[in-house]
Amino acid sequence: MIAFLLLVVASLLVAGYITITTNTTNQTPSASATQSVGHGTLLESYLVELKKGVEEDKNISVKAWDLTWINNTSAVLQLATVNKPTNITYAFDQTFIQFPTTQDATNYLNATNKAEYSLASTQSPSGGAYQKATGHAPQIFKQYVWNEGNPSNISEYKYHEITQDDNIIRIITGKTITLFG
Repeated sequence: MIAFLLLVVASLLVAGYITITTNTTNQTPSASATQSVGHGTLLESYLVELKKGVEEDKNISVKAWDLTWINNTSAVLQLATVNKPTNITYAFDQTFIQFPTTQDATNYLNATNKAEYSLASTQSPSGGAYQKATGHAPQIFKQYVWNEGNPSNISEYKYHEITQDDNIIRIITGKTITLFG
């Protein structure tokens, strides 16, 4: 299985879907420098709409939103929120990848090891970030979820999700940081 995944990653590298870059300095680019890279228009719009949705949610307080572009078609988001009604703090690491086509995203999703995951939904939430960014719901929507460990014990529990919105893949790992905000 590892050899197969390495083959998939290698083929994506060769096809130009994934670019590995190394940074030899410890400088963090400014926000304006990050925005001028020429990111995938759809992914950038999607992330803008996602941020608006999180900020508009009256039950959530955003404690951290750290978005880092990997290349023009992928980004990593580190997000920390407090659920206001429960006063529980959550942290999420999210990776977003925009593929040239929906079929390319489907191929990537199909090649992903989902042995621990369950298909949670094939119905896109109405008014989600993808719909707001494109003006229409995705034709292909798949959401796989894996709850790892004991949800009652915050030191043991992690939430995992892989979602496909047409040609965008979103990979999430989340955990509870504190029960008291």
